[in-house]
Amino acid sequence: MKRRIAVVGVGSAGLLNVMHLCVWLDKSWEIYSIHDPKKKILGIGESTNGGFVNLLEQATNFSIAHAPDMAALDATVKYGSRFVNWREHQWINPLLNGNIAVHFNNRNLKQFAFERLAKLWPDQFRTLEGDVERIVDAGDKASLIIDGRQHDFDYVVDCRGTPETLDDCVVSDCTLLDRCLVHRVEGYDFEPFTDHIATEHGWMFGVPLRGWKTYGYLYSQKLTDKATALQDMQASLGVSKLDAAHYDTEYVLTSYYAKQLVSGRICKNGNRALFFEPLIANSIFLYLRANRLIFDYIVNGVSAEQVNGNFVRAVQEMEDLISYYYQGGSMHASAFWKAATQSAQQRLTQRRGFLEYLGRLRTMKAEGVLHRAPGYGWAAHTWQVVDAQLGYNYIEGEPHA
Repeated sequence: MKRRIAVVGVGSAGLLNVMHLCVWLDKSWEIYSIHDPKKKILGIGESTNGGFVNLLEQATNFSIAHAPDMAALDATVKYGSRFVNWREHQWINPLLNGNIAVHFNNRNLKQFAFERLAKLWPDQFRTLEGDVERIVDAGDKASLIIDGRQHDFDYVVDCRGTPETLDDCVVSDCTLLDRCLVHRVEGYDFEPFTDHIATEHGWMFGVPLRGWKTYGYLYSQKLTDKATALQDMQASLGVSKLDAAHYDTEYVLTSYYAKQLVSGRICKNGNRALFFEPLIANSIFLYLRANRLIFDYIVNGVSAEQVNGNFVRAVQEMEDLISYYYQGGSMHASAFWKAATQSAQQRLTQRRGFLEYLGRLRTMKAEGVLHRAPGYGWAAHTWQVVDAQLGYNYIEGEPHA
């Protein structure tokens, strides 16, 4: 009898988890992608890193060089993130892994993935539609109650989005941002970067897709009222009102992560496991890391304690990366940036492992062997590039924020 694993939810994280399992599990497994078609995903366009493209290539034969593949996902090429108004000069942040990635329309990913997975992995890939009412860890199996009926699996990966409460999560202190205003611009001059534009009250991302570009203005409700943020976003984009036809115009954000990625027969990924503000496309980077940890737990016998420890370590490294950007402020001498800078600097003084790592990079740079350094969120080369562009001098010169 085949073993069965269910991945609940078809947002980006759920689909990436299904793809990973199809690639890495053999034909003795069936991988079920389960969703309720009446429940819509949050779709505002996504920015990725190289690992996303690698997995898409392995699981679906996707190719950036194949125009129909790019068109199917409304995808555009990405070479990095362009930072504007963080310093006097603009600069391109390297990708977290790999040197080419994409921006894509996540509302198109399910159809594209389902068609390819059914064709390429017919022995493993399965789908099941319905409302998942409960997920039960029964000890020797995991049971899903779907539209009143019980379905049993060996394991379940829960990718149903933000949990109902954050009681089993750690709320992060790596950012002050908690709101996002969204606007879509039809027609624009394409450049192969994700915009990261520092604004008076936070920063604004720009994700270029085929024919339109999505902007998201992130701010702190505690420091800026919505009317002020709205006025600044409209002025920055030269528009009189935000697009309400395609998105909710405002989203509430809380940065958090689950205390446990895996427990018994139940695993988590996506917003069920973590959420951070979208600086440097960090969420997809962490989803892919979670994919591997979940696989090692289910197949390779790695203990829950070790998997959960590795997950928390990866997430805390990402928290440090986010604080690292904020510690030096931006070109705006505003209340938000003063508060964000102070908060980040204070937080990083408590992150001994992070500071020791940067000290190791400094030593290895002086010895001429920086390319051998272990990673901390990024590879050592990326640290060197970003540190120079932000002017922090952790790796060369006298460190300062």
